[in-house]
Amino acid sequence: MSYTWEIADKEAFDIVEDLLKNKPRHYFPYNVMGEMYIKKEKYEEAIGILEEAITLTPSLENLNNLGLCYYKKGRLPEAAECFRKAHLLRSSNNYSLFPFLSYGICLAHLGKKSEAKEAAKELLLLSEKEEEALEADIAEIYYILEDYEEVVKIYSKLDWEFYSEEFFPTYFYSLWKLSKTKEIEELASKTIQRKEKEMKEVIQDPDEEEEFKVECEEVTKEDIAFIKNTVKEVYWGKAPTVKYEPTLETRCYLYGCFRHTDANPSYFSI
Repeated sequence: MSYTWEIADKEAFDIVEDLLKNKPRHYFPYNVMGEMYIKKEKYEEAIGILEEAITLTPSLENLNNLGLCYYKKGRLPEAAECFRKAHLLRSSNNYSLFPFLSYGICLAHLGKKSEAKEAAKELLLLSEKEEEALEADIAEIYYILEDYEEVVKIYSKLDWEFYSEEFFPTYFYSLWKLSKTKEIEELASKTIQRKEKEMKEVIQDPDEEEEFKVECEEVTKEDIAFIKNTVKEVYWGKAPTVKYEPTLETRCYLYGCFRHTDANPSYFSI
């Protein structure tokens, strides 16, 4: 039997599961098991493990991932608090802004408008400062709050050649609410023309494999159909739903790793 990632994942799961039977006193095996459960979408099991990890040592990763589990279970107040605490633990080991983004999304869903807007403002500053390019995601905080002017203000500054059209529904709807249909037509038309041109270049390239050409044509046609359908639904007044997925956070857990962790770790705390 060929060795696969599925087999490797199961072996890793079994090893960590056996390790946890000995009740280790270091948080990292619990962090790893929590991540494994989340990848299996076993959020209840992950919650118990991650709570133990946090009892030992709170970290950006275990707090964020516990928040992810609470979010998936619809426990937004608890999720928001975990994401908030995770953000406060940003360090040289993990500078991720995704916990803070998830915090802002939770606040918006909870109807805490002033707090959500403050989080969004700070996120925009941090995203620009650290060149994280999270503007499109941050705009969705304002969309949930129905602050369409702020949504348009952010989206209108983006170079849409580098952003996915998956953000078009919330942008187009916000434009429609502000009676800016001309902008909708222009961006939709420009994007479709660009995609058709790119597809034509691939198909006519003699060096490209036929399988890739067929795949490119199928994907492009799907993208174009999505854009056209989005415009149609927006004009019908159908409000898109933000389908936000919190990001799973991980890090290097290798003991003695000179690049990511303490060069002189304690091996006796497990």
